[in-house]
Amino acid sequence: MKTLRLFLLIVLFPFTISAQNIEIKEGNAKMAKTKLWCFSTTYRYDKSLAIEAIEAKIASANIKRSARKKGFSIYRGVSWSSIVPNNKADYYYKVKGKKGKTTFYFCASKGYDNYVTTAKEPELAKNIITLLQTLDADMATAAAIKAKELELKSIEEKNAEINKQLEETKKQENQKAKEIEALKKKQIAPDPVK
Repeated sequence: MKTLRLFLLIVLFPFTISAQNIEIKEGNAKMAKTKLWCFSTTYRYDKSLAIEAIEAKIASANIKRSARKKGFSIYRGVSWSSIVPNNKADYYYKVKGKKGKTTFYFCASKGYDNYVTTAKEPELAKNIITLLQTLDADMATAAAIKAKELELKSIEEKNAEINKQLEETKKQENQKAKEIEALKKKQIAPDPVK
């Protein structure tokens, strides 16, 4: 009886997996009327960074999107060896975000609604958790790069302003030098004869 209760708790209630400064939850997500068993987490980055990070991972795995439905990007019957090695599977992801905060959902199914869960396939679930952790690290790096690019742009704008001021002062310097030269010529030149 205790085993049955424990099993029902695991299946019916989503639970949380804590990993490397991000909290990963496991539970149901809806795609239209279909329930998907997903791993989800919230990142402290903008939605655009999350999309860039997952799209880079997908591009490096060389897989193509099959469809889009109710916010989910769907990849059916594809090989993604870092998640489900030596097998084809279906993958779904969805990104929801507000400024500075993004919730990311990721599902993997080996077909016929056979979703990867920590209870059924802990090794494959670990691969998904690793993916979510690396996405966090990738977004941290991308955010740092964007921050440094903004700093560089600010410095370039300041340098452009300084260069403009320097050119103006050089023009003023040349003008003053010409005025001094003209005054010196007047001083040296003899008075006209009357």
